[in-house]
Parts: sequence; C-alpha cells; structure tokens
Amino acid sequence: MHDNTTKELKNLLKKKKLYMIDNEGKPIELDLPDYGEVTVVMHNGKVDRLEDTRKRKV
Repeated sequence: MHDNTTKELKNLLKKKKLYMIDNEGKPIELDLPDYGEVTVVMHNGKVDRLEDTRKRKV
C-alpha cells in the first residue's frame, strides 16, 4: 500500500469508523465497537450484514 493510504486507514481505525458503499453508490458510516471483532457476512458476493462479538458482563 502507499504511505498515504496506510495513514488514512490508521486514522479511520483510530476514529473507530468503517465506511461502506450501498447499492446506490452512497457511503454508509458505521461505528466500530471499542473491543471485540466485526465480521462482514456476504451472500451472493454482496454484503448481507455485519456481526460483532461484543459480550457484556452484568
């Protein structure tokens, strides 16, 4: 990757944001959790949903 691209990706991860493009070409801003992991579930080559593994202790 180019240095500028790497810097931009690091900035987005620090802000805990993920950007995706919808069917109409519009960007969608998603907030990433503070901990855990996010899985992108795809169906027929398209993003179906995002799942995260956050578990909360009461």
